[in-house]
Amino acid sequence: MISFAAWPSWMTFVIIMVLIGPMWRLILGARGRDTWNRDGVRLRIRGRGREVLREVAGEHIDSALEERDQVIEDLQRRLTEMESRLDFTERLLAERTTESRERQPTPIP
Repeated sequence: MISFAAWPSWMTFVIIMVLIGPMWRLILGARGRDTWNRDGVRLRIRGRGREVLREVAGEHIDSALEERDQVIEDLQRRLTEMESRLDFTERLLAERTTESRERQPTPIP
């Protein structure tokens, strides 16, 4: 009998696995993938899947950025108000300490 020592059996297995992967991608990928957006609406994605996802994600990102900008503006307004209150409080404390020093009698040596 002729022995096929030059071709190991594991190499046949590797070649079959290398060929099966792209075939499954071709078979299953041809149907398209289903995706759900944030509102629970099912999107059917075919050839231009990334473009559709960018459009959906872009709308979500735009609304999130607008909301973030509103929060930042609100925090800046509140910080400005707190700074003005702190300045007012510091001025009041400074006036009280100077008044209390003026009221205290100076010690006679």
